[in-house]
Amino acid sequence: MPLRIFNTMTKKRELFKPLDGRKVKMFVCGVTEYDFVHLGHARTYAFYDTLVRFLRHQEFDVTYLQNVTDVGHMTDDTGEDKVERKALKEKKTPQQIVDFYLRHHLEAFDRLHLLRPDILEKATDHIPEIVAQVRALVDNGHAYLADGSIYFDVSKFKNYGKLSRRHVEELKAGARVKVKDEKEDPRDFALWIKSPKSHIQKWDSPWGVGYPGWHIEDTAIALRYFGPQYDVHGGAIELAFPHHEAEIAQAEATTGKRPFVKYWVHTGVLTIKREKMAKSKGNFIRLVDALEKHEPEVLRMWIASTHYRKPLDYNERDIGNARKKVEKLASTIERIKAAAERPNGGSHILTNRLFKIRDRFMAAMNDDVNTPLALSHLLDIASLTNRHMDGGDYSTIEIESARKLIEELGAFFQVLPKRAKVEKIPDRARKLIALREKARAAKDFARSDELRKILQDEFGLVLEDTAGGAKWKRAKEQI
Repeated sequence: MPLRIFNTMTKKRELFKPLDGRKVKMFVCGVTEYDFVHLGHARTYAFYDTLVRFLRHQEFDVTYLQNVTDVGHMTDDTGEDKVERKALKEKKTPQQIVDFYLRHHLEAFDRLHLLRPDILEKATDHIPEIVAQVRALVDNGHAYLADGSIYFDVSKFKNYGKLSRRHVEELKAGARVKVKDEKEDPRDFALWIKSPKSHIQKWDSPWGVGYPGWHIEDTAIALRYFGPQYDVHGGAIELAFPHHEAEIAQAEATTGKRPFVKYWVHTGVLTIKREKMAKSKGNFIRLVDALEKHEPEVLRMWIASTHYRKPLDYNERDIGNARKKVEKLASTIERIKAAAERPNGGSHILTNRLFKIRDRFMAAMNDDVNTPLALSHLLDIASLTNRHMDGGDYSTIEIESARKLIEELGAFFQVLPKRAKVEKIPDRARKLIALREKARAAKDFARSDELRKILQDEFGLVLEDTAGGAKWKRAKEQI
């Protein structure tokens, strides 16, 4: 079953077919570095991490690009630059602000087991590309100069609003309340902004000293590394308008090639008490704080347990459920490793059942990356394997296959604890366990109990008898 993915542009699932064979160019809008990343960011980037891992597993050659917004991100054309505002508040330079929060952002994402992008680029390192694109839009009549600033002329771009499906009247009604007098149309947006003397970050341009608007940064960077057309653009759904709408208009008006992006793939919002979690609202939970409270695998399980396009609400009950799932997978792997030390012939029935479930897992992932359904199949593999181990109906080869399968599929979501390894026990303890197994088989329960006590007193091991044999754990794990 080939991958089908929901395209926001067409509002339907489409067969995933990159522009250039097995090569995939994927751009995801990066973070504006003026504060700590929060769980809303984690939700979004965890999904694209899963998508990249899955595509690479399917032998696609993925190039993953992100930008770093370090200038020009404003609430509207008359507002304050978010980075500059933070710099003034903390009496630091914008670069100091960006470097500080970017470092913490990358460290937090590393702890969450997110792959770093293949290309991560700051907007301020691409001012020449931004100026060149703005000049091209002025030259071809899609942008105009007004009082030292450059605005994109929305009226000159056919089908503006095609991504968000907003009509002209809605776009006008939805324009920012504050509108600069020099704008020809409320919908027009800034490409290059005339810098007041007080502005810290500013550069020379053909139109005077200024700095880039938010939207132009992404397209200038994407055009620089991917060219006029590429495969996947990602970001949270709230960016579809106006940010992504503006990106489409800018890029296609610059190059004349359509579509700029073949697949627009958006994630749903993260809410807390059903309200969108955002820095601007002050109701966000910093990712570093969440990671102090919850293991990264638990957070990844919680995120993946909801489909990427649906809203995800933060609550401890769902995180608790995610923890139970992670513990089930980890304990299954521990049991398999322990059972593999006791060779067993088995009936070879397990393997066929495992790979039928694997097929269902892959079908779920190929159906618009349905991670909740895929995870349910992954947990089914663990349940089936445990049942066979409980009944002693397995071969060592089969349960090792089950372990590898759980690790292979769990890697898409990064839900297997890195520390989930069976602790090695002394040879004498292993021999005592084997002797006790023989005593149990011979129904010598007095000897069995004696050996059980020795294992607990001497090695701190507690034995649990199952149909598949005894499994051990440390005495403190019972507390």
